[in-house]
Amino acid sequence: MNSFKLNTYVIGGPENIQERHLLPYETKSAALVRFVSLFSSLGLDVFQLRFKNSSDTDFLKLAKEIVQVLKNTSCKLCINDNVQVVNKLSNDVDILHIGQNDMNPELAKNQISSKVKIGLSITDLDQIQNIPNFINYIGVGPIFPTESKTDASNAMGELILEEIIKKVDIPVVAIGGIKLKNINKLKSMGVSGFAMISEIFSSIDPEKKFKEFKKIAK
Repeated sequence: MNSFKLNTYVIGGPENIQERHLLPYETKSAALVRFVSLFSSLGLDVFQLRFKNSSDTDFLKLAKEIVQVLKNTSCKLCINDNVQVVNKLSNDVDILHIGQNDMNPELAKNQISSKVKIGLSITDLDQIQNIPNFINYIGVGPIFPTESKTDASNAMGELILEEIIKKVDIPVVAIGGIKLKNINKLKSMGVSGFAMISEIFSSIDPEKKFKEFKKIAK
């Protein structure tokens, strides 16, 4: 890939916004846009919009709002598992991320602009045998137990992550239960990026937590 950085990688949707972080009369979608705007101004490298169980119309509407706040920032926009949204915003979306149980990567590749990079989830060691050569990075995990994703696989741990890093020649983004305290060790193992959901959005002060994240992960 490496036309852009993966170090600070935040994943989120309206469902990740906590009531206590809402401003008066603010919807969770509006709060998400506000946080993405804030994090991108503080140097966020990638934001992945994951809006599960939404209609394509709602997903597209939210994605368009996020596109607007990312303009004039260096933050890249990643769309999780929605080729329709990627195609409608092909000039503004940088990455399509595909899970193991989502669309076939080859099929997705043929349906989107060649400018859009593709990331692929890897949840166990065996899956690295089937990574197509056009995949730009892999999201590996969950490394640690996580509650952010109800359908997440069992935690693989650091040893399997290390094995995967040794066997692939594309960047690895670690995901799943990642805490700030884990980052230096994961970095020393060769991890290129750190994906966070609850560590940021469930913290008392997401802005303060993101600033700490940026300082450690840069």
